Amino acid sequence: MDKYKLALLGEAGAAGLDRGFSIRYKVFYESYLNEVSHWKYFQKYSRSFLEKPVYYAFSILGFVISLFGIEAVKKVNEIVERNAINFYKINFNESNEDIKRILEDEEKHFSMSVDA
Repeated sequence: MDKYKLALLGEAGAAGLDRGFSIRYKVFYESYLNEVSHWKYFQKYSRSFLEKPVYYAFSILGFVISLFGIEAVKKVNEIVERNAINFYKINFNESNEDIKRILEDEEKHFSMSVDA
């Protein structure tokens, strides 16, 4: 699977998780909107029939995780965002303005878990 399809499905999953988190914790709504914009960015390069199933599955998973409390949400968010940041740094050119913006968003999302 190429890096664009992985990024596409990863962002669909991240958007789903944040959507599920934001049902109970509104602080994740802005993060959800960012992830949707990242998802749309990667749709310019690749599409997959798995996008919607991944989004909906992760939305449900995000809501279920939120039932365990904010600490569980923060831990999952920390893991997901750390891996997203590493993925982008390894697979994409950080000097590209769009990738730079996505990385800045992901680092802001990561800080929601470690700073708060």
